[in-house]
Amino acid sequence: MSNDEKEPLEKESIKEEEKSEESEEEEERAKYLEDIKESCKIAKEIREYIRPKVKVGAKVLDLVEEIENKIYEKDAAPSFPCNISINNIAAHYTAHKFDETEINEGDVVKVDFGCHIDGAISDQAFTVSFNPEQDKLIEAAEEALQVVLDNIKPGVETNYLGGLAEEIIKKYGYLPVSNLSGHQLEKWILHSKKTIPIVKLPSGDIIEEGETYAMEVFASTGLGEVHDTPNVYIYRVQPVRVPLRNKLARKMMRFCAEKYQTLPFAKRWLIDEFGFKVRLAIRELTMKKIFYEYHPLADKKGSFIAQKEHTLLVEHDSCKVLTE
Repeated sequence: MSNDEKEPLEKESIKEEEKSEESEEEEERAKYLEDIKESCKIAKEIREYIRPKVKVGAKVLDLVEEIENKIYEKDAAPSFPCNISINNIAAHYTAHKFDETEINEGDVVKVDFGCHIDGAISDQAFTVSFNPEQDKLIEAAEEALQVVLDNIKPGVETNYLGGLAEEIIKKYGYLPVSNLSGHQLEKWILHSKKTIPIVKLPSGDIIEEGETYAMEVFASTGLGEVHDTPNVYIYRVQPVRVPLRNKLARKMMRFCAEKYQTLPFAKRWLIDEFGFKVRLAIRELTMKKIFYEYHPLADKKGSFIAQKEHTLLVEHDSCKVLTE
């Protein structure tokens, strides 16, 4: 066969490969959307189930374990350990193994959880107040989130959305938590490249059709800024390759990388899997930056924070809230 005869055949072969790749990408995209919609449906069902159980006298440990067990019962897995953050704690607090924390009169309780199906993540949160003086705080967070959702569409800049949230929260006399934000979701990535702030910033990202986000709003009676607190109960594996001396640390690293991939996991889950000897292994894994630590985040003592969050899909000229 001459070179002149080969050339059309090679071009045809390249076209067929490109079509095949496009078809695979379309199938993957369709499956991702199907999975995220199902994970959001599950999260919504569990939210409605657990909300009446969030009451004075309830133990945080019992609530988080019930939520996580319900997720597994529905053939999904937690996107991250269920967070139940009380009063001035904004995020990243999950119960430890012998946690005796109970919900008390006067508390403002945030329940933040999600699930995933094959890495397609849902993430949503709600707040329950047992303090009538803070009911308006919840109203501020909910209204601010709704205004942002009403304005999300392709081409909008995220800093504009942040300005809308800030305006609503300040209208109520509270402050948005400036160093927390909504976040883009991708397969197996809870916090992807783009963020949606809840304060007005000089610049931002551009919202694009087909993107998925977990949009969350935090309204505070405090300083409007959170800081790390000491005790850590949530971790995530980082792509760091360093030698490990502790045999259990090596085993735990492989287990977490395989089971949770890029998603966060709880210390109590490791205790359930490996027993109470995990402490030294966790210390080595955190010292060598293999385990990323999620410190509970808090505003000043005596303040209160309300949170509201939904997962959404950006459509042609608006967004579709998947966890509503």
